[in-house]
Amino acid sequence: MRTAAALAVLCAAVLPAPHAAAPAPRTPPAPAVSVAVTDGVDRAEPGMRLDYRVTVRNLGTADLPGARIEQELPATTASATATGGTAEQDGAGGWRAVWHADLPAHGVRDFSASAVLGTRRDAGTGAAAGTLRAATTVCVHAGRSAAPLACSGDLDDLPAPGAEPEEAGGRTGWAVAAAACALFGPGVVRAVRRGRARRAD
Repeated sequence: MRTAAALAVLCAAVLPAPHAAAPAPRTPPAPAVSVAVTDGVDRAEPGMRLDYRVTVRNLGTADLPGARIEQELPATTASATATGGTAEQDGAGGWRAVWHADLPAHGVRDFSASAVLGTRRDAGTGAAAGTLRAATTVCVHAGRSAAPLACSGDLDDLPAPGAEPEEAGGRTGWAVAAAACALFGPGVVRAVRRGRARRAD
């Protein structure tokens, strides 16, 4: 009996104690970014160059290495450039600007692209009568991920072919003159009649 007890104590001393279960690995927080794009104008026309500024903010507490920023340029773009990135045509004849950059935690990065507008290729748009839109969209991706983390866009009114721009002093000037005549015309007529009546007396 004593021998069995001694063997049990000896085995317990030699065998390693069971390890505690390893803690589950912590899942890193999902990337959080915001993006904004603007060209500083509200209206454009064929032949005009639009200079876009893209601002990307990493709102998270972790760095985001190898982010991909893609900008779909307006459908009427004839040529394009992207500072620090590439401007390329897609299979449908459109233009895209692409940048690859590391986004530090709580950091802000600016990117710039330019697009020279050509004439409209597609007459079937949902724009208001006499106009269409020069639209651009920018999305931020984590590396090679297809799903974007954030997207933003910018719209400019673009006169449709055949739409006549109003010249200074054109329709607006005629409208103002007509309103002035409607308001002050009767008073002027009465003043003239009174003057004639006084001279007749």
